[in-house]
Amino acid sequence: MNKKLLILLAGVMLVFGTSCHRESNNTKLLEKGKAQTFVLQLLQQIDSLGSVGEFDQDIAKEFIAKVEVFSNKYPEDNMAAEFLYRAGLTAMTVAKASELQGEIDFYSQKALTIFEDIQQIYPDFSGVKNCILNKGVVYDDILHDYVNAEIHYKEFIAKYPADTLSINLESYLQYLGMSPEEIIREIEKNRK
Repeated sequence: MNKKLLILLAGVMLVFGTSCHRESNNTKLLEKGKAQTFVLQLLQQIDSLGSVGEFDQDIAKEFIAKVEVFSNKYPEDNMAAEFLYRAGLTAMTVAKASELQGEIDFYSQKALTIFEDIQQIYPDFSGVKNCILNKGVVYDDILHDYVNAEIHYKEFIAKYPADTLSINLESYLQYLGMSPEEIIREIEKNRK
């Protein structure tokens, strides 16, 4: 082969290789954009239903699943932590609304895992402190595991002692695990 043909061939291969790489990046961005849009649409449906006091478990479960796929595939995305946080809250709602013990356990654990993942992967996310608090709420309000609830509530208090919620939690801890009737009796007893 002559030298001019080799240079021409190298130039064509360089242009072709660059355009394929650019096209590959464009395809990835388009795919990511579609995934993000779909997650946002589900979130909008959840919020719209919530604004009128309704909750659709099927939409909620699909949202949680899509967020998990999105955040695993695009963990660096600016929206990943926020999506995960909303998925954790949604998983709590699914667990709380369910009447099936297996589903309650599954979505409670999913919420706990999501909140833990946020703390580990996105420690600078503004909602990290709420993740700690919400783990306590899952154990307290949904699973009725007051030992673990107390652990997470105390972790919140230790990390955020100046937070108004910490002050309220300190008072609440003395009533942890009590029924409303038991709390009322305890308050009346302490007044005397």
